[in-house]
Amino acid sequence: MGICRSSDLSMVFAKLVNPLVCLIITLALVYLGQEILKPLAFAMLTSLLLVSPCRFFERQGFPRGIAALICLLLGLLVFVIVFYFISRSIASFQQDLPLMMQNINQSIDQLEVWAQRTFHLSQQDVKQFVANSTDKVLPSTSAIVNTTVTTVTGLFFIGIIIFIITFLLLLYRALIVSFFVSLFSEQYTQRIHLIFDKTRFVVRSYLVGLVIEMLIVAVAYCSVLFALGVKYALLLGVIGAILNIIPYLGIFMACILSTLITLTTNSPSTVVWVVVSLIIIHMLDSNILMTRIVGSKVKLNALTTIVGVITGSALWGIPGTFMAVPIMAILKVAFEEIDAFKPFALLMGEDKAVKPVARPAIRRLAHRVRGPKK
Repeated sequence: MGICRSSDLSMVFAKLVNPLVCLIITLALVYLGQEILKPLAFAMLTSLLLVSPCRFFERQGFPRGIAALICLLLGLLVFVIVFYFISRSIASFQQDLPLMMQNINQSIDQLEVWAQRTFHLSQQDVKQFVANSTDKVLPSTSAIVNTTVTTVTGLFFIGIIIFIITFLLLLYRALIVSFFVSLFSEQYTQRIHLIFDKTRFVVRSYLVGLVIEMLIVAVAYCSVLFALGVKYALLLGVIGAILNIIPYLGIFMACILSTLITLTTNSPSTVVWVVVSLIIIHMLDSNILMTRIVGSKVKLNALTTIVGVITGSALWGIPGTFMAVPIMAILKVAFEEIDAFKPFALLMGEDKAVKPVARPAIRRLAHRVRGPKK
């Protein structure tokens, strides 16, 4: 006897049990095994990006191991150069940190006076409330140092692991493909090779396009911040461009960070212009750069993207937020080639029935400005 009054409804629930159990087990394994899966996911994305350069060196006569090592060292050189410029900006920021804390304390004192006058509170109550809030929001200097040392040490260790795994994935990539070919029936061999080729193309196109877009956005951010006289223009511009990788949420994080830092070194009017400039650049990036450079390769709709970002953040934190879009793109490529999962690929893709209205609206506006033809 079923659990519902209707036997048809009981059959529906019975069919849903196995997929839901598999989904729950998969999410649990992804969450519990994140210490293993996060470096592995980073290494897989990096190896997919470096497959084409590695093949280029192999065609020049280099052994596969040497070719993989050369590609990794070149990628590491680029990372070290970028990290060097960012670390110099962070060192300058660290020297001015006491002055910024002093400005923050002055702002807190002004806030205390305003709260006393506005809400008719006693000075002792306001100070106690502010002290409890600042203890939670503003950590002590020793806590900042300890956290920084721990984070840098952990990132260095994880970086070594990612470097080794990426090298091994590039070295044994043919073995991995052979494993999947031998695992499934012979009739799926061509489809497996197609999935790997499309995955490599999508990930490579997405990551290369993302780097190009990030460089353009960083130049735009830094130029505007320099023009507005912001002290840490280079640091904020680079961080804002990196946060811009996070779809829909990165711009809010960049605005909050820029507001907090700019408010301690510039006037409130400058802060307003900084936020307005960041939003304008982000809108231009989302509607022009993103659609032409990145969006043409990764055809995910907005609903899938935001759900993927939220899920990645909930499961893996900040690394999951950054890796959500390429992982969703890889899943979509796999779903398109597997008959049972094609409906999910359709759900993740773009809706062709939804037509953009921006260009016709601009044309109508231009027609009104020009007036009717004579």
